[in-house]
Amino acid sequence: MLLETFSQFKDFELLDTGDGQRLERWGRFRLIRPDPQIIWKPSLTLSEWKADALYLSNGEKGRWEIKTKVPSSWLIEFSDTFLVAKLSPFKHTGIFAEQAANWEWMTKLIKNQPKPLKFLNLFGYTGGATMVLTKLGHSVTHVDASKPALAWAKENQQANNFTPDSIRWMLDDAAKFVKRELKRGQLYDGIILDPPAFGHSPSGKTWKFNRDLPELLTDCVELLSAKAKFLLINGYATNSSAISLHNILQDAIAKRKGHLEFGELCLKQKTGRIISTGIFARWSPN
Repeated sequence: MLLETFSQFKDFELLDTGDGQRLERWGRFRLIRPDPQIIWKPSLTLSEWKADALYLSNGEKGRWEIKTKVPSSWLIEFSDTFLVAKLSPFKHTGIFAEQAANWEWMTKLIKNQPKPLKFLNLFGYTGGATMVLTKLGHSVTHVDASKPALAWAKENQQANNFTPDSIRWMLDDAAKFVKRELKRGQLYDGIILDPPAFGHSPSGKTWKFNRDLPELLTDCVELLSAKAKFLLINGYATNSSAISLHNILQDAIAKRKGHLEFGELCLKQKTGRIISTGIFARWSPN
């Protein structure tokens, strides 16, 4: 099992962790955000835990307490790709920095392609992976059931000066969209899935990770082209383990040759300590 961290992300740093909190740098701003898994002590002193904003939570609700002048949005750069950061009501910034490890993995697999490839990003949220793939010159279909998430993703598109038709946007239920693509005979050279533990489609249909992922994953394998480069599953806030993701991916892709790997996405703080932030399983042809 792998513990994956990114190698380079100049606009993000995990400065310290401790007592249920993360101290992070996002571009020129320092943020403190809660993380209940962090039950150890901080490495830095209390005086070093200074931030421009901190998120105060009370059960399921919370709010940002602004200490300095933080704009409504600002740009974060990852490898010449720009992402719009905001202080969302749900403690997130719209960017999941640990995903940079997957972005680096994908980039290595698809560099120096003779022609653009075709990718599908399901549950694409604000579109970090979509932007990275588009920046590399490839075609991406981005699917999400949330209008606000798609609007934020389109802000990322504009921040990178991509043309309006550079990304195919779909406000849709991921599983239903995949079924329709199968009927249309569509194929993709790579697929990313980042499903929530629980959610609703625009029509109100309920999504449950453990119940619905195996069938969706099987359908996604059928959408892979003969020369597909990868299939990636991320998992956040689920009861599943990385081993579970590996096992269902192994079942779904049994008829295709290739390499399977799985593990935890991690962030490494400046002191060297790492924290786990999510799980993944992924396939590549070699």
